[in-house]
Amino acid sequence: MRSKWMRRAAVAASGVVVASALPLVVASPAQAWSWDCQEYLRDKGYNVPVGGEAADACSIAEDGEGSSNSLSICLSRLESLDVAWKHAKTACVQGAAR
Repeated sequence: MRSKWMRRAAVAASGVVVASALPLVVASPAQAWSWDCQEYLRDKGYNVPVGGEAADACSIAEDGEGSSNSLSICLSRLESLDVAWKHAKTACVQGAAR
């Protein structure tokens, strides 16, 4: 009888470990905000090298978590790189999306 209880406890404990690890597995793919901004610009035909000025602008939107200040800086930096306003705005919003 004791071994049956120990097996149940082990199964329950392993379920807790798996359940507590689940949010980490689910959260990982959603961490591509700056990359989403960069990919949007690439899809629109802009040259966006990894680590370049446009990528830095996208990172500002992400780091600022979509605050009006971070979106404004992202937008103005992309516009200074000759990105059309409507594309820059959408890219910055995608970069900040959480």
